[in-house]
Amino acid sequence: MAVDVDLAVALAERHNGEIINGDALQMYEGLPIATNKLPLAERKSIPHHLLGCIRLDEEPWTVGQYVETALGIIGDIVARGKLPIVVGGTHYYMQSLLFQTCLVNINAEHRTAKDQEKKWPILAASAKDMLDELHKIDPEEASRWHPNDRRKIRHSLEVYLISGKKPSDLYQEQRKSIAETRGSQSLSFQGNNHGTPPQDGLSSMRFDPLILWLYADLDKLSARLNQRVENMVQAGLVEEVRLMLQYLQKQEQSRIHLDQKSGIWAAIGFKELLPYVSASENSTFTINRLEEMKTQGIERTQTATRQYARRQHRWIRGQLLRALHDHHALDRMVLVNATELSRWQHDVETTANSIVYTFLKGETIPRSAMLPDVESEAMAACATPQIKARYCDICDTTLMTQKEWDNHPKSKRHRRAAKTPVDWQALYPKSKAQENAFLGNSPLDKG
Repeated sequence: MAVDVDLAVALAERHNGEIINGDALQMYEGLPIATNKLPLAERKSIPHHLLGCIRLDEEPWTVGQYVETALGIIGDIVARGKLPIVVGGTHYYMQSLLFQTCLVNINAEHRTAKDQEKKWPILAASAKDMLDELHKIDPEEASRWHPNDRRKIRHSLEVYLISGKKPSDLYQEQRKSIAETRGSQSLSFQGNNHGTPPQDGLSSMRFDPLILWLYADLDKLSARLNQRVENMVQAGLVEEVRLMLQYLQKQEQSRIHLDQKSGIWAAIGFKELLPYVSASENSTFTINRLEEMKTQGIERTQTATRQYARRQHRWIRGQLLRALHDHHALDRMVLVNATELSRWQHDVETTANSIVYTFLKGETIPRSAMLPDVESEAMAACATPQIKARYCDICDTTLMTQKEWDNHPKSKRHRRAAKTPVDWQALYPKSKAQENAFLGNSPLDKG
């Protein structure tokens, strides 16, 4: 099962479950506010796995490391007759855990990023240099990624370097294998086998899962996320950012370099509030200016949080649903309406408990549990082409969706950039000689 953490605790209490964390940042020790960990008192004695298990100076886990460790934990939970409940957050962890792919197996062969970079120095290069290399190797794969998406670009290169095959060819082989194996067969829930591989020989899905998508209207969700950031600031987020900065400074004094673009340092709130925290230690700033910087930092954190939520939303619609569609397993996901917090008990907990009870009995989940408008929209998304990056050389920007590409020429930015540039130096010369030349005069004309 994959759900939200608050709901996971309620379900674990009711159905004898244990929780496995699927959020990469919550795997780091400490910093409970910055990583939005559920407070200990709210866990209600439910075991939580893969939470706070990585030191701040450790490099981020690879997907292979996470999947290998999580599978061992899930196996142990099932062996003890309990229900494993995975709480999502990092989508590439979740999707790799759900689906058996050769790309994850390849990634698991070389366990750490440093090991890989020692063997293949290109993996330590900038995103631009890696993308240039990927374009030479596999233009089709390179066209899928935004130039700034270093993690995905790097992973594609890893796949090629380890396997010797183009990633796009490997994906095509997987899709062909899935289609040949499954044919037109449709999978149904097998709740009595939760946590175990499917028994029908269709091994590209690791489990017979139930996936609960807590769907919320994005406009209402945005307001809740803004308030959540305000609550985090009240709870001490700024002080945690200060502690992170002090830790970085000590590491630098010890000549230990930490990659601030990945791992815990990519946590939303750190880079957004860092200018204020740094300035607050400098006596040259006025109180008013510091307050202004703090407000700006909070607003940046709120914006980044909303953007992250929308990216997760797009991933579910564009990636997870597509993968379930390819595996003929769309019925594995059920949408739970979490739009109104005032109706959480009824709309979320009661509904989810009923769905899980039906699932564990091995019965068919009623389609009335779905939100029809969202479901139909999601199914339409499955039929859309895979995302490919497109570059506008006029604006020097990359667009990732067909809708963005279609709307871009109409944007103010593009229309402004597309205008013929004005030669201001020619219109307003600075020197007397330039002025004479511009006016068609010559010093020899005088006299």
